[in-house]
Amino acid sequence: MENLILPIKYKTKIMRTEAQWNEKVKLQYLQNLSPRIQKDLQTISTPNDLPELGSYFIYGKIRTGKTLWATWLYLEACKQKYLNATSDKIAFLKTSEFFNAIKKSYDNPESSEQKILDQYSEASFLVLDDFGSERPTDWVLSLLYLLVDRRYENLLPTVFTSNHSLEQIAVKFGDDRITSRIKRMCKIIHKTKF
Repeated sequence: MENLILPIKYKTKIMRTEAQWNEKVKLQYLQNLSPRIQKDLQTISTPNDLPELGSYFIYGKIRTGKTLWATWLYLEACKQKYLNATSDKIAFLKTSEFFNAIKKSYDNPESSEQKILDQYSEASFLVLDDFGSERPTDWVLSLLYLLVDRRYENLLPTVFTSNHSLEQIAVKFGDDRITSRIKRMCKIIHKTKF
């Protein structure tokens, strides 16, 4: 009887490098951001004191760099996704755009409030910019509660930026259920200067 030698199939792993990220891939993620943020990122270098990836509530007055910090964290999450070849879903959006997407879904038979809510509540990493700027209607509070609660319960990294402290937002919302979850899930950073 003849010995059969079967060929071994090797899975080739593509090496991904930081150089590739910086030269080619990062640009693709930058294009998902607003032109204003893209412009700011070209003129302002990444700070040395940027925190590690995780959940943060970054608040302070306007022009203190909150959105840029959140953007750098977003880009770091995108870079880790690329380098580790994962299928993580990473999202960056203004809170007002979240509600706008839901409103648009009412006129789109291929979309729904639930799909939009699931998309952002299940993202592996989410940045919600300008949190607390929305008018606190029952509809807004209900959707924010669902989004924040799902992310809180599933320990999903979330970065919030706001011009208001959590205490101010709780007063504005007339309820502290949302803000208490954010307080438990996030490190609080008060940005006082750029």
